[in-house]
This record gives sequence, C-alpha cells and structure tokens, in this order.
Amino acid sequence: MREKFPGWHPKKPDQIAKLWDTAIFVPDANVLLHCLRHTTVVRDELLRLFGALGDALWIPYQVGLEFQRNRLDVEFGALDAYDALIKDQEANIDKARDRLRQLRAHPTIDVQKELAALDMFVSDFKGRMEAARGAHPSAEIDGVLEKLTKLLETRIGDKWPADKLIALKKEGEDRYSKKIPPGYKDQKKDAGEYDKFGDLIIWKDMIAKAKADKRPVIFISDDAKEDWWWIHRGRKMGPRPELIEEFLGETGQDFHIYEFSQFLRFAAERFPDIKPNVAKVEESILADEEARRRQDDAAAALERDATLRALEDERDQLVSALSGTPGGIAAVPGDRATMRARLEELNKQIRSMSEDAGRGSQQSDGATDSGSRSA
Repeated sequence: MREKFPGWHPKKPDQIAKLWDTAIFVPDANVLLHCLRHTTVVRDELLRLFGALGDALWIPYQVGLEFQRNRLDVEFGALDAYDALIKDQEANIDKARDRLRQLRAHPTIDVQKELAALDMFVSDFKGRMEAARGAHPSAEIDGVLEKLTKLLETRIGDKWPADKLIALKKEGEDRYSKKIPPGYKDQKKDAGEYDKFGDLIIWKDMIAKAKADKRPVIFISDDAKEDWWWIHRGRKMGPRPELIEEFLGETGQDFHIYEFSQFLRFAAERFPDIKPNVAKVEESILADEEARRRQDDAAAALERDATLRALEDERDQLVSALSGTPGGIAAVPGDRATMRARLEELNKQIRSMSEDAGRGSQQSDGATDSGSRSA
C-alpha cells in the first residue's frame, strides 16, 4: 500500500531523519520575514539557523521577490504601530469618557475621579509608546537584512522568462479550475497578472531543483491553506498527498513540508547552538502566527458575511417576485421556472456557507499543534 499510495502514509521518524541528511531546505517569504519582525534574540537565532543549514539552504526566485515586495510593509508596519496603537487607545478612552459623562449621578461611581484616571492612563500609554519608538532598532534591522542578503546571495533560483510565465499561466488556470494543488486557494488574487500563480511558480522551481540536484526538498512555510496541507478534521497530517505523488513522479525524490514553529523544534535537535533559545523563538513565532490567523479569520468572516447578505437579498427579491409582493424582481412572463430554480440554488448556497462558517469556527476553537503524525 505504501508504494502505491506514498502520499497517504505520514512519514515515520526514521524516514524523516534520513530526509534531513540529504534534503534541500526551502523557506518561504513569510519565514524569511520573521527575521525582520521579531526581537533581537529571535532575529539572531533565525540567522544562526539559516547559517547552520549551509549549502542545503536555497530559495526560488519567486520567494526572494515576495520577500522584497513585503519587507517594507513589515518594517514600516512596525514603525506605524506606535501611532496606530495610540490612536486606537484614544478612541476607546473617548468612548469611556462619553459614557461616564452621561452619568448625571451615580450612587458609587465618582465620575470626575474616573475621568482623571482615564486621562492618566492615556498619558502613561503615550509615554510608553514614545519610549518604545525611541528604542526602535532600525539600524539593527538594517544589519539583519544585510546579513540575510549575503547569506542568500548565491542560493537563489533564476527568474522565469516571459514565455515560461505565459505557459505557466495557461497551465495554472487549468490546474486551479480542477483544484489541483498547490496555489488554487490564491486564484482570486488580482494584485498582478501572475500574483495568483506565486505558489505554483515556487512549486515548479522546487521540482526543478530536486530534479537537477537529485535531492529531496523540505519546504518551510507559514501558509496554512488546504492547497498545501493534508488537513483531516482540523488536524494537519502533512503535505497534500497529491503534492508528494507529483513531486515523486517528476523527480524521483521525496517532498516534505513544515510549519516554521514545528521546523524549529526538529532543527534544535540537529543544531545544538540554537537549542538554548529555541523556546523563546518558538513562542514569538507562534504568537505572530496566532495574530495573523485571527486577522485572516476576521477578514474572511467579513468577506463571507458580505457574500451571504448579497445572496440573502437576492433570495428575498425572488421570493417577493414569485409571490407577487410589490418591490420584487420584475417577473419575466413564462420564466417562473427559472426563478424557482435560481431560488433553490440560492438556498443551497446559503445553507452551505452557513455550515462552512460553523465548521470553521469549530476548527478554529479546536485547532491542534501542527506537530502532527507527519513530524
């Protein structure tokens, strides 16, 4: 069974150990950006880890491009956070002030005292943010960027020529329409002509690198989407079986994937130099992943709610039109069957989206650590 269905059997520890001895390690852009996001201890350990990987470290050109595109957002986002946090706190405190001022009288609350306490909080918070701004390690982050640039200078794949990108776009549209991983979850991206094919470009480059070097590949990524991961009941089991089987068929080599926090734990056993601080690094990485997950979940929920409202509005208009209620969609003579068919379709879509939202909430609440059976 393992030989016939290699992607459907999570790797055993001895298989993983053997893989680490020969693999090419490919971090994605978000993993590289961790070097700019976190505290000094985390930045230093990440650079130490990338250095320890030595010649086994390599990135596709697309990873480097995405890193360059996003690094200024990370750097300026950190600088903008001071003013943004002050603004948010002032808005919250203004609401609290207004609420207090609406209390003409209260048997136990001293309104003036509480208003003074709020003023004190805002003043102290602004002071702490200004102190933090003054200590912002801009020069140190520039130094980290320079070290990372030198480290990767001779370990980057080639840029794709235009004709190859055109062919990939055609293949990508076909793959995405059939939900062939990876990358199909990005098919709605519209920032640039080829942006939605970024994951597919990285995938193709990893295949080409494994084929040329005759070595397996370990991909290190914070991308938690289902077009990379085999997810069973909310638990990550390892790479999508289709990915393992395509990779093996194209290269004769194995493919594995880690979330970065999981990769750190295994790397600490291989590279003792990073072991003393790996807990701090992992804690910082996991906090960042959790914050990003909550942000992504909130954005997805807003998009889902907007879509659901539009579907419900269309359904209500159809119901009104079919029942003859004023204000409904103007009925087309002899087309009531089409309207009923559309109404049934809308009801199915609304039920499906509501059920997906419920399942997503349960998975989020019961999410497990990604250090799964795939190790």
